[in-house]
Amino acid sequence: MHGIREVTEEFYGILSSKKPFNSLEKLLFEDMPEWKQWHVLGSGEFPKLEKLSIIMCPKLMGKLPENLSSLTGLSISDTSLFDESQLLRSQFEGMNQIVELSIYRCNSVTSLPFSILPSSLKRISIRNCEKLKLEEAVGCSDMILEELKLREFDCIDDISPEFLPRARKLSVESCPNLTRFLIPTATESLTIQNCENVEILSVAVDSAMTYLEIRNCEKLQEIHLFNLQVLKMSNCKKVVNGRKEWCLRRLTELEIRHDGSDEEIQHWQLPSSITRLTITNLKTLSSQVLKSLISLQYLRFEGNIPLSLVEQGGLPSSLSKLHLEYNDELHSLHLSHLTSLVHLHIFLCPNLQSLSESALPSSLSHLTIIGCRNLQSLSESALPSSLSHLTISHCPNLQSLSESALPSSLSELVISHCHNLQSLFESALPSSLSQLNIFDCSNLQSLPVKEMPSSLSTLHISGCPLLEPLLEFDKGKYWQNIAQIPILYIDEECL
Repeated sequence: MHGIREVTEEFYGILSSKKPFNSLEKLLFEDMPEWKQWHVLGSGEFPKLEKLSIIMCPKLMGKLPENLSSLTGLSISDTSLFDESQLLRSQFEGMNQIVELSIYRCNSVTSLPFSILPSSLKRISIRNCEKLKLEEAVGCSDMILEELKLREFDCIDDISPEFLPRARKLSVESCPNLTRFLIPTATESLTIQNCENVEILSVAVDSAMTYLEIRNCEKLQEIHLFNLQVLKMSNCKKVVNGRKEWCLRRLTELEIRHDGSDEEIQHWQLPSSITRLTITNLKTLSSQVLKSLISLQYLRFEGNIPLSLVEQGGLPSSLSKLHLEYNDELHSLHLSHLTSLVHLHIFLCPNLQSLSESALPSSLSHLTIIGCRNLQSLSESALPSSLSHLTISHCPNLQSLSESALPSSLSELVISHCHNLQSLFESALPSSLSQLNIFDCSNLQSLPVKEMPSSLSTLHISGCPLLEPLLEFDKGKYWQNIAQIPILYIDEECL
C-alpha cells in the first residue's frame, strides 16, 4: 500500500451502486505514505460506518466522505486533513452520532475551535499536535464531554475555562510550557502530569471538582480547591514541603508520593474527614498527625517512614486495613493496639525477620507477607486466634512452620516461592483449614498428610518437584491420604 497516491472510484466497485459499502461498519487506512487524495462519491456511500481510522497517511488532503450519519468514532493520526479551521468545520458536517474523536500527531493543526465540533461528542483525545494553540470559543456549544484528554503540547502556556469545552473528566499531560491552570467549573475529575512549569492551580468556589491527581509538577506551589474529596500527588515537592494546613474539609482520600525531602510535617493539620491515606517517603510524618485522623480506615506506607509509627504504637486505632511496603528499615511490628485492624499487607520489607508474640491485634483476619527475604519463622502464638486467611510468598529463608504457628481459626493458607521451605510439622495445619495452596516451593519434601484436617475442601500443589511424585493419582505415597479431598489440583491438573 506504500505506493498508492489516490483512492479512486475503483475503490467503490460497481459505480451503478449508490451505496457500494451498504453494510460496512469499520474502516481503517494505515501506513500509506504517498496517499494524497480520496475521491469521494458524495452519495452517502458509507451509510452504516461506525468507526473510521486514518493513521500514518501524512500527505492526505481534502475532505472526508459526506453524510457519515452513523459514525460514532473518528481517529486521525499523522495526516494533514485538519490543516485549516474552515475545512475542519466541514469535515464534521453530518456526523450527528459521533461520540469519540482522537487526533494524534497532526502537526498541521494550529487551532481547534471546540465550538464547531458536533455536540454529540462525549470523548475527545488530542495528542502531540505541536503547533496547536487553544483559542477562546466563539459562540455557545451544547457539548458536554465525559472526558477530554490533552497530551504533549509545546504551545499551550495557559489553560482557562474559555479555551475548553465543558468536560466532567479532564486530563492534561506533558505540556512543558504550561504555567497557569484555571480549572473549568464543570470539571469533576482532573489529572495533570509532567507539566513541570505549572505554578498555580485554582478553581472557582462553586466548582464541581471532587478528584484531583497531580504527578511530576515540580514547580507547583499553590492549590486553591474547596470541594475536593480525593487528592493524589506524586513528585510535587513544593506543594508538599510548603504545606502546613490543608483547607480541604471534605477530603476523604489523600495520596502523597514524595522523595524524602520533607520538613516539619509533624506540624501538618490534615482534615479529620480522611478515610484513606497513602504515604511514600515522608520521613518527618508524626504520630500526632496520624492520630488526629479519627476517621482513617485505610493506610498505606511505601518506602521508609519514621519507625516509631509501627514499632511504638504510633498509628490511629480506627484502622481496618494497613499496607507496609518497600521498607528496608523495618525490623519489628507492634500493632496490638489497632483493635479494628482486619487486613495487614507486608510487601518487600527485607529486614523483617520474625513476628513476635502479641505483635498483631486480636481483630486481624487477613495477613499477607510477600518478599520479606529475611523472614525465617513465625513464632508460636505470633498469629492471632482471629486469623482466617494467611498468604506467605517470596520469603526464601523461611524453612518451616512450627506446630503451633498457625491459629485454629485459619481457613485458607497460601505458601508460594519459599524455596528453602522443606517441611510442615505433622500437626501444623489447624482443624479449621478448608483451602491449602502451595506453589513453587522447590525444596518442600513432605506434607503432614496423616494430620490433614477433615475440613480441607481444596488442595492445590504446583511447582514442588520433590512433593508432586508423592501425590500422583492412585500411585503416590500420599494418594490414599488426599483422595477424599473434594477439589484436587496437582501440578495444574485437576484430579
